[in-house]
Amino acid sequence: MTLAFAIRGDMGKGMALAYIVVQYIAAAAGSSLALYLFGEAGNLAATMPKEGLVFKSLIFEAVLTFAMVLLVLSMANGPKLNGPFVPIAVGGYIMAAGTMGGPFDGAAFNPARAFGPDFALGNFSGYWIYPVGSIVGAALAVLVARFLRGPAKASESQAAMGTPLDKSD
Repeated sequence: MTLAFAIRGDMGKGMALAYIVVQYIAAAAGSSLALYLFGEAGNLAATMPKEGLVFKSLIFEAVLTFAMVLLVLSMANGPKLNGPFVPIAVGGYIMAAGTMGGPFDGAAFNPARAFGPDFALGNFSGYWIYPVGSIVGAALAVLVARFLRGPAKASESQAAMGTPLDKSD
């Protein structure tokens, strides 16, 4: 989502980079703590494509990310989601996509989510699939959202940078 907001122009490059760095640090710290507490149980929920399905996993990650980003951008006023049922819709999508895609390739649809367990386990062999798939999916979703809704409003960009939206927007 951070990348999508940056591509769409809602968030400056510096702010987006800061968010991404913090997400990667948090993912590495969380997975390292899980490794310390529980060992390699469950492979720390690492995202790993099945043997021989690397290209299909890349496409699948792009599709999962595309749908999630398009869903959020369709319901967002900048980075702020509007409506009381939006968290249910987003959570429902994540649960459904994770349940469906988890057994196939881990269903990360977030490069930081894929990075954490790979960092803790020291195995980055299939990691590249997740950032590439996420970048492609997010960029396509931004293009489709722009086609459907037009460019982001100035107030949406201000909200992405920390200025609260006026209730009348």
